Amino acid sequence: MALVACPTCEKQVSKRALACPGCGEPDPARYHSRNTWLGRLFWLAVWAAIGALVWIKVVPLVMDVFKQ
Repeated sequence: MALVACPTCEKQVSKRALACPGCGEPDPARYHSRNTWLGRLFWLAVWAAIGALVWIKVVPLVMDVFKQ
């Protein structure tokens, strides 16, 4: 049986538990998967913004260098 730490009380809870027996947090295993998904989405947005900035600012400068 796999155990995860409850995000509220940090007690070990089964991944199949519907609620934490210690504090009553609903579906404590789902919290970790949701948190991981949001973290990945955040970093994807950061890298997309960096890519857009490079495309807008750096690519025209490089193109001007090669045109000359």
